[in-house]
Amino acid sequence: MEVTYRKISVAQSSDAVKVEKEPEPQKPVLIEKILPSRSESRILLLGHQVETERGRRVKVAVTVEWTGDEYTGEAWGADLPRSRLETVARATLSAIEETILAQAQEQERPVGSVTLALDGVKVLEAFDRTYILVGVNAVHDRDVVTLAGASPVEGTQERAVILATLQATHRWVRGRF
Repeated sequence: MEVTYRKISVAQSSDAVKVEKEPEPQKPVLIEKILPSRSESRILLLGHQVETERGRRVKVAVTVEWTGDEYTGEAWGADLPRSRLETVARATLSAIEETILAQAQEQERPVGSVTLALDGVKVLEAFDRTYILVGVNAVHDRDVVTLAGASPVEGTQERAVILATLQATHRWVRGRF
């Protein structure tokens, strides 16, 4: 019996009937690698490095990538739990500022005065998980915009801080370029 799959209707029956049909050979499909346009691209985390220095100080370097180019931001701070997380966020913001300046130069656009200032980092417990919340103030010329991002802690708190900071700034940065 030949069955046309486009004309099958489903009904409940007490009799079980099994109909088998050989699968039709599939036509080859051409798969193209589609790269996102600049307006669709994201700033991606490539890696980070945390070094403890003498005197309970910490140095953090965060490397990000945007449109194939790498940018690194650095920050120093006290090696205390809260200050350490804030230092990670400031290093991430520094890398993002480097990205903004490089993109403005590449596109030959005046960027004006751009500053990303950390408002704070908070560790939260919710829904039986730990989350990081990052607040950022984006200052562009005379405008100040408050941004926020959150990330669950999967791995280290430092990585979650970086991801939350990138989430907070993503749309604002993408809206400029």
